[in-house]
Amino acid sequence: MLLLDKSFYKKDKLLGLLPISFGLISGIAVFYFLYFFEAYGIQKGVSYSGHSHLFRSISFGVLTFTYLFFLESYVKPRFQVITLSKQFYWYLSLIVIGNQLIFLLFNFFWNWQEWNIDAYLLIQKEFPLMMFFPLSFYLIIQVFSKEKEIKLSTYLFLKSDNDKDQLKVKMEDFLCAMSSGNYITITYKSNGIVKEHLIRKTLKNLEEELKNYPTIKRSHRSYLVNTSNIQLVKQIKGKFYLEILELMIPISKQYQRTFI
Repeated sequence: MLLLDKSFYKKDKLLGLLPISFGLISGIAVFYFLYFFEAYGIQKGVSYSGHSHLFRSISFGVLTFTYLFFLESYVKPRFQVITLSKQFYWYLSLIVIGNQLIFLLFNFFWNWQEWNIDAYLLIQKEFPLMMFFPLSFYLIIQVFSKEKEIKLSTYLFLKSDNDKDQLKVKMEDFLCAMSSGNYITITYKSNGIVKEHLIRKTLKNLEEELKNYPTIKRSHRSYLVNTSNIQLVKQIKGKFYLEILELMIPISKQYQRTFI
């Protein structure tokens, strides 16, 4: 049986809501500045395209929400934006992309009559200013969430199928599990030392219990590994192996796409 700290799931859900919150706050901020403070020099009357001031303000807000939510949720994870320098360039690029999208939508409403350097520079100046508070607020929440996440202790309570044996392991200390018939050998770290524990359990049952944790993956019909602890992928005589501390774990052909 696998038991996880409930606070882990709560935190995981909160982290998943961050991109939505960022998009919503930013979209509302853009709408607010446009509708109430007439940013971009927006006119209150009907545009050349026949759209009202309210409709145009909402449209700019929706555009801001959509592109920020999409890029933050689906594009950012692919680039592993972890270091401070990468984060700086990532959020700078979000502002630059937003500037161009806003300028295009602005011209759509005015039948491309504002396709000039003055209108372009106005938006390049005002959009970053409008994004200052939403982005600052979002970054503060991210920092706070990561600090809380570090403090969480997530444990696995691994029990044998007959409930006569169990092992309590921190998730980050779990290295791999190797199958041998109806038994599995759990390899884990304890105070910096690699240890093993044999329990009566099938690898299939363990995999089913760990299915909700995305870093635990099968590399071979006899192995489950914690991908967060992989140090290297090696090819030796045409065969691939995962290096986790001093362990060399094989990768079978059907699972190579996961790791290579």
